[in-house]
Amino acid sequence: MLRHAIANAAVPVRAIIAGSPVLAARLWAPAGARLDQASQEREAIAKAIAETRAAELAKLTDEKAIAERKAAHAKADRAARAEKRDQAADVVVGASLVAVVAGPVSWALVGPWVPVATWSGIGVWCIAAMMHAPRADETAPKVEPAEPAAPAAAGEPDDTDEWIQDSPPEAVLWALIRHTAALTRQGTAAHLQAVLEEGQRRGEFGDWTVADLTEELASYGVPVVGQKKLTVEGRNLNRSAVLLAALPEADSAPVPAIRQPVPTAAAQSAA
Repeated sequence: MLRHAIANAAVPVRAIIAGSPVLAARLWAPAGARLDQASQEREAIAKAIAETRAAELAKLTDEKAIAERKAAHAKADRAARAEKRDQAADVVVGASLVAVVAGPVSWALVGPWVPVATWSGIGVWCIAAMMHAPRADETAPKVEPAEPAAPAAAGEPDDTDEWIQDSPPEAVLWALIRHTAALTRQGTAAHLQAVLEEGQRRGEFGDWTVADLTEELASYGVPVVGQKKLTVEGRNLNRSAVLLAALPEADSAPVPAIRQPVPTAAAQSAA
C-alpha cells in the first residue's frame, strides 16, 4: 500500500521532469530560429565583403594603391567596431541609469508581489510541463534544426543573384547616401530604408528592398550597421544604417532630381 501511494505521488514529479525539456525546447525554438537567421545573415554579409575586397585587391597592381585600399578597408572596419561599442555602451549606461533611478521605486511597488509571482510562475510551469510530458508509449519530440539550402550545381543559375536590377552608378549611390545623412540631425549616417525612399523618389533602385541595398553596399566593401539611432524630423529611429565614415573616397556627383513622391501610408489608406 505504501509503495503504491509513493508511486502514485511520483507520477506528477516524473511528468514535470520529462516535460520540462520539451516545453523549454518549444519555447526556445522561435527565438533560436531568429538568432540562427541573424547569424547566417551576418556571416553572409561578412563573406560578401571579404570576397569583394579580395577581388578589388586582385585587380590592383600598384603597391601604393593596394596599401591605400587596405587602409580604407581597415578604417571601415574600425568605424563599424566603434559603432558597435558605442551601441553597447549606450545600452549599459541606459540600463544602469534605469536601475539606479527607477530601481528602488519599482522594487517598492513590485517587491511585495515577487514571492506570489514566483510561486505562481513555478505552478504554471509545472502544469505546462505535465501537459507537454511524453506518454509512456512515445518518445519526446525532437526539435529538428532547419536544414541549410543546398548550393546550386555547377552550370545552374543562382537564384540569389536575381534581385540585381539597374544598380545606380557608384557616384550617384554615394551622393544619395550623403544626401540622406544630411537630412538627419547627426549627419553621420543614413538609414538604408531612408536611402531607398530618397532614391526611389528620384527614379533609382526600382523595387529594391533593404536586403538588396545591403548586398549592393557589400559589393563595394561598405559594411552596414545593424542598428543605428538617428533623429529624423524630430523622431528617433533605430534601423539598419551605413556610416559616412565607411564610404570610399570618390568624386562627388549631383543628387538626381525628384521624379515623383513616394506615397505615404496615410495617402495609401486614404486612397
